[in-house]
Amino acid sequence: MRRDPAMLIANISPRSMGKTTDTGMMGHAFHEAEYPVQLWDADESEHLKQWSELADFPFPVETNASAKFAEEYTPLGEAGIDIVDVGHTENHPHIADSVLKVADLVIIHMEPSMADYQRVHQPRTSTPVKTMVGRSAFDRPSRTAPPMWVLLNRVRPNVRSEKEIRGLLIEADYNVFTVRIPVLDDIKQATGFPVENAGKGPFGELITEMQARGLIKSA
Repeated sequence: MRRDPAMLIANISPRSMGKTTDTGMMGHAFHEAEYPVQLWDADESEHLKQWSELADFPFPVETNASAKFAEEYTPLGEAGIDIVDVGHTENHPHIADSVLKVADLVIIHMEPSMADYQRVHQPRTSTPVKTMVGRSAFDRPSRTAPPMWVLLNRVRPNVRSEKEIRGLLIEADYNVFTVRIPVLDDIKQATGFPVENAGKGPFGELITEMQARGLIKSA
């Protein structure tokens, strides 16, 4: 279990919505902003870990895709940022439930489409993400769930769907970041390659927004 005030951000989604790419890019943006960074691959595919080895990430990437994540997680240290790429919630709820016990901030990564909105908010055969985050309160010392925010990902320019899905999320009482991650080849094709200047694009803007909202502390 955690023993110090390190910050753990849990990146989650029901299925493949660009979460692994976002985790790697976020890690580099935090690193460029001079935060101590440690990433965690809690997805059985270990794509994040593989990417880190191929691209020689300048910070550690650990693996723990198990229901014992909360017990075995070792924080980076005071003022450090730990970010975990959590296995798909609809397929691996035991991993998500464990990570949520110790997360300080939950970010739901989703595309602005009705199909992805339904998988997040009202799935037919799995537990809604909001329910999973809410029930984590019972296993946390504070008895309160971590704050949860939605990051719209793979957003295409000048499409009506982003505004519509953002509106539905807000009506359903989700917090939604103003910053969104656009569809860009530099981001879409990043996995497997070295990352440079991540902090000069939308991921740097995301860090700035998180700081402004008091979700993270300045480095």
